[in-house]
Amino acid sequence: MAPRKNSSKKTSNSAQKHNRSEEILLHKIGLRINKILFESGHPVEWLSFKSGVARSSIREIIAGRSNSRILTLNTLAKSLGFKDVIDFLSKISD
Repeated sequence: MAPRKNSSKKTSNSAQKHNRSEEILLHKIGLRINKILFESGHPVEWLSFKSGVARSSIREIIAGRSNSRILTLNTLAKSLGFKDVIDFLSKISD
């Protein structure tokens, strides 16, 4: 009997890749958060403390390298003064 090939490795790698429009959206989300922090004079550490989201996670989001859970984005949006993630995302330009 021939050994099975482990296809889970291929699946996890391909699941991590994003198409160009998704990359642009992730970048816009990160830029928006960074701009709000800059304009308010608050560092990433402040947002981390206020939201309970790890600094490293916030930095990955700001860099556009993280496809965060909607609930994480909702927590960050509320911590930044938005009603919810829908309100935050509606402010991102096309």
